[in-house]
Amino acid sequence: MDFQGFQHILPPVVIILLSIALVVLAWASYRKFSSIPSIGRWALISLRGSALLIVLLLLLNPYFYSSRQVDVKPSIAVFLDNSESIGITKGEYEGLSSYNQLLNTLNFDAIPDVEFRFFAIGEQISNFDPDSLNASETQTNLAEPIKSILEMEEQVQAALIISDGIITFGRNPSINAANSSIPLYTIAVGDTSSVRDVSISNILTNTTGYTNTNHIIEAEISQSGFANNTVIVSVLSGDEVLNEQQVSFDTDNQVKQVQFELELTEEGLKQYEVRATPLPDEWTESNNSRLFTIDVLDSKVKILHAAFQIHPDVKAIRSVINEDENNDLSTLTWLGGNRYVEEMPEEDEFNLIIVHGTPPSGLNLSFLSTITDTPTIFFELNSRSDLGYEEIETLRLLTPQNNRVAQVRLNQILDQDEQPILELPEINLNDTPSLYSVLRSETSDLQSTALYSINFDGINTESPAIAVLEQGNIRRSHVLPWGWYKWVQSTNSMEREYASTFIANLVSWTSSDPDNRKLRIAPAKKTFSTAEAPVINASLRNERGDPEAEGIIEVQLNSEAGTARSFNMESLGNGNYSLTLPRLSEGLYSYQATARKGEREIESQSGEFLVSNSSSELTNTLRDDALLKTISANSGGRFFTYKEASAVWDSLRAANVLQTRTQTVENYTFPVRSFYWFAIVLLLLGSEWLLRKYYSLP
Repeated sequence: MDFQGFQHILPPVVIILLSIALVVLAWASYRKFSSIPSIGRWALISLRGSALLIVLLLLLNPYFYSSRQVDVKPSIAVFLDNSESIGITKGEYEGLSSYNQLLNTLNFDAIPDVEFRFFAIGEQISNFDPDSLNASETQTNLAEPIKSILEMEEQVQAALIISDGIITFGRNPSINAANSSIPLYTIAVGDTSSVRDVSISNILTNTTGYTNTNHIIEAEISQSGFANNTVIVSVLSGDEVLNEQQVSFDTDNQVKQVQFELELTEEGLKQYEVRATPLPDEWTESNNSRLFTIDVLDSKVKILHAAFQIHPDVKAIRSVINEDENNDLSTLTWLGGNRYVEEMPEEDEFNLIIVHGTPPSGLNLSFLSTITDTPTIFFELNSRSDLGYEEIETLRLLTPQNNRVAQVRLNQILDQDEQPILELPEINLNDTPSLYSVLRSETSDLQSTALYSINFDGINTESPAIAVLEQGNIRRSHVLPWGWYKWVQSTNSMEREYASTFIANLVSWTSSDPDNRKLRIAPAKKTFSTAEAPVINASLRNERGDPEAEGIIEVQLNSEAGTARSFNMESLGNGNYSLTLPRLSEGLYSYQATARKGEREIESQSGEFLVSNSSSELTNTLRDDALLKTISANSGGRFFTYKEASAVWDSLRAANVLQTRTQTVENYTFPVRSFYWFAIVLLLLGSEWLLRKYYSLP
């Protein structure tokens, strides 16, 4: 053990002077007691001086260094692809039989003095026992193991990835593999032989739709080995064919896109199927169809935009609203007097009313009767503070404090995660086109929240520029500045995108009903495979709005056949709950969840999810050796096929990966952290006290 120094840095001369001073102090304490023997006096001086010197030493906090050499076993992370595609028998590869034979050849238990950490590859990675291999994961995300390796590379010396290299989820991991400081060894399982096959490789569509609208679906049809052939691709609902098209292939390997248009008439979670007619001698027909779901909501968002001034902002705002096909926009444009460009709208149940500009008094506005019970957005176009209508006073969240109008910019007050309206592209607001606004304002409703304040001449002020309010089930927004057309029509694409996203977010948030549910429950995803266990997550709050961790949530699961089963959700703490269901057969399932606390029912909610028998793992079965070779080459590892497994350990030994490492364990000792030194001080002081009593000293 080597002395390293003191943590409190004092010059050595100061330490020496302090030590001498303490010794002198101990001597001076007993120099006048001539009545006691000399040996006793010097014993008392020594005891007190030693105690004071030890206390000084502890206050200076010395520390000592020591090290020792220890042998550390190498650690290797093993990632096993457990997706459905590795269980497919094709060519010389016999599915799980060949996979298990590979694991037997590797025989991890027979490798001495090596610590193996096993993980399963699916949509995510998880700790895994190789004996549990069952090819049940419905997605393959090879980016996740690479991400985990980069996080654990200080704890492991190498990584072994066993996979077919077929990515069905996530990004290509080959670039990130180059960032690894440890070698990655890849073993390819599966088959590389081409087969004659037609498959539905992908379906692109919006998972949410609206009644009385046409919904666009794009399907990708992949084929190999069927040049100069034609298939019929259909969209079905159950056994009913809704639409179909012929697709012709010109070459042996080709991907074609087909677009369909569906008319949505009923709300609810709807299941559809894209199916391609099988051709003779196809390798498999299991990937000729693919299911997808559309959550059909009740109609579009009905919006009334009433403009009371001719201004470029009016057209700019309306154009952004019309970009969203889920918006049903009605317009009312005042021309003066009682004249309007459009007829007064007959619809009186709007989801959102936008008042653009201050309406003059004396107009016959039929929608005023519902404005107090309807979400609203008020866009200013001038500095007037009097709205002229008592009903419209509810629109105003901000009150101008003067009539001076100037060119201003915006200063964002809240962060993105504090308000969903502010989930916007990154932009420097100081470089954006100027807006027009009064310079001084204040909130007229104390419950409103300011999103932006006014920036004038480069100085951020406390005057709010844009504010929102949520009261009960009504939301309102107030935008004080005007001149948004300069953003929407800007030649700078970032400014256009920012303005369009902000207006769209403002309209979407204001028109949406606030979610005041105490019980929020939803499946982890809308569609599960028959090979996976569906998961339902929930959060529960009590009547005070606090997280309720001690509730009981009972879930009744109903199948299309009418059978019902009951389950209780598991509390995860902090008001969060989860339920992992057993694997279910194909079909549409509904559930009814009831939350209780004791005998009191808090709330009930319901929902739906789909279990399908189709999987993206069956779309592509061609082993991707190129990807696996790139991963190993970029990281300094090696690539093997499952037939070359016997050479894996020899390669790792040659690279010294399996060699026991000698590691230096460093240790720093701080006496001040040890009780024994304080015990010694107490012992010295106690001995001094006893000796003083022996000599009858005060």
